[in-house]
Amino acid sequence: MKKLEYFLKKLRTIFISDKLYLSNKFTKKLDYKPNFNVPKSFNEKVNFRMIHDKNPLYTQLADKISVRDYVSRTIGNEYLVPILATYNSVNEINIDKLPQRFVLKCSHDSGSSIICLNKSYFELEKAKDKLSSHLMKNLYFITREKHYKDIPPRIICEEYIDLFAHKNRKHIPETCRIHCFSGKPVYIEIDYVDDKGTEFINIYDTNWQLQPVTFDYPNMLDPVSEPPLFQEMLRLAQILVTPFDYCRADFLMSDDNMLYFSELTFAPSAGRTVISPLSWDFKMGELWEQRITNTAPTKQIKPKLATASINKKK
Repeated sequence: MKKLEYFLKKLRTIFISDKLYLSNKFTKKLDYKPNFNVPKSFNEKVNFRMIHDKNPLYTQLADKISVRDYVSRTIGNEYLVPILATYNSVNEINIDKLPQRFVLKCSHDSGSSIICLNKSYFELEKAKDKLSSHLMKNLYFITREKHYKDIPPRIICEEYIDLFAHKNRKHIPETCRIHCFSGKPVYIEIDYVDDKGTEFINIYDTNWQLQPVTFDYPNMLDPVSEPPLFQEMLRLAQILVTPFDYCRADFLMSDDNMLYFSELTFAPSAGRTVISPLSWDFKMGELWEQRITNTAPTKQIKPKLATASINKKK
């Protein structure tokens, strides 16, 4: 059934354009009609990028293997999670050569990560089934994010980084996502998960002030002190995002006060982040002075300038 569903999604790209598909998804999820010709909100501009932007750097840096070269050149190897092995197929995985704890993931997509905390109890065949399913899929046909279309699918095995040892999990950032505009960090999206698995997201400014906005999940209202490496993380993010009008730089912050690069993101939530209040969607959009790389590398196009209104779904 999953193979049939994926086949139908591939077939759908022939009959439904990216613009129409993304517009329908946008309206259904965010409850207002987008204007992709005159994008004003943050989510509209993410979709504008997905439809029009052909910058080859997005593909290179969305690839979890090739992005490591960029990170190594710009901020250094010490911020990369060590890779234990890479595989072209699940049949190459030799668990006997791996440590007790590790992480398996695909290089070309999202949502494929599998964490092993004790390989004596690890369900290898179940993991292989999941990875095999992800290897056969091209994320473009699922989300219409073009920059994923040409990434070669491979499997990565990384060291497991324990973010929460000996501390209150609820107060430890799980992932730090730094929204950068015109090469500068502006807002930081911090994920928290409590011991029951409940997810929270807080949005801070660069001075660690909690902002009156939510992204997809409710705020975690317990007071949390600024992490010791917060400002250093912002400095590193600024180096990584220098070439881009907008980019989100993601980091992991471990229990032993180490920073690890996670990924660079060019189309958060495929342009469908639920931002509340809605005015913040447009507030963040105003920060994005958008430039789009056209088919010719030397040419750029700019979204039309006009006043756009919010058209609530009827």
